Amino acid sequence: MPPEVISAVCAFCEGPLVLAQSEAEPIDRIAPFLVDRRAAAEALSDFLAQRYLAPEVVRRASTPDALRPMFVPFYAYDAVAHTSYRAEIGIYWYRTETYTTTDSEGKTVTKTRQVRETDWHPLQGSHVSQWRDHLVSASVGLAEAHANALEPFDLGAAMPWSPALLAGIEAERPTVDHDTASQTAAGEITELAGAEISASHLPGDTYRDLQWRTRCDLGEVRLVLLPVWIAVFPSPGGPIQLLVNGQTTEVVGTVPTSVPKVIGAVAAVVLLLAGLTLLFSTIGGLW
Repeated sequence: MPPEVISAVCAFCEGPLVLAQSEAEPIDRIAPFLVDRRAAAEALSDFLAQRYLAPEVVRRASTPDALRPMFVPFYAYDAVAHTSYRAEIGIYWYRTETYTTTDSEGKTVTKTRQVRETDWHPLQGSHVSQWRDHLVSASVGLAEAHANALEPFDLGAAMPWSPALLAGIEAERPTVDHDTASQTAAGEITELAGAEISASHLPGDTYRDLQWRTRCDLGEVRLVLLPVWIAVFPSPGGPIQLLVNGQTTEVVGTVPTSVPKVIGAVAAVVLLLAGLTLLFSTIGGLW
């Protein structure tokens, strides 16, 4: 088998081929497929139905035969994020304001209204958060942005390593090195820690000028295999990859726009406008 493959199907007898655990980086868990081929195809069909200008070769990707199952490698990180932050916290209060206006009869009347004001106060603090099973793509074939869009995966449904779980389904060994994956994990957790501060750890009614600094201490990392349905199609701009989460049916992929379809749509709009112009001109001439 190719060096990046753990599991495949024999080209001669279609029997399952699985490398022994000792021949590859130790695998901690495998999450089985919870979505079958037909359900994945239906999810992909719904996804493509909203993309009218996609090339037809891509829109036909919703057929079950176009999808193949694969166990994609991910690194699952444990981490502790230490964040120090500062911001200005706003506290709302209301004052009563008197003003004059004109009523429906043109008379001047005096009214009152509540006007919101904000008192600002400086705040500094620190926060420690723990992260469990933060996922980073371990496959060069699955961009991290697409991996993030495919999430979440339910690792609670994952099972301990067993070659039997791979039988008949292609699986890939990690092709992203640990240093690169660790840098990605630390960067993502740093951003998530800052978002967590702004979402739920600031008092008051509002805030501004939030600044934070996070030190991310990565702990244990485990290799897990997660289920993904994949459809790949050639195009002039390069292969088109469409992915379906094998647990949730979440669909991810960048769908190109068909140039002939765009030209046809523009031509149809131009013809419609020309027809309306001619119609209104004719009606105006009759009047």
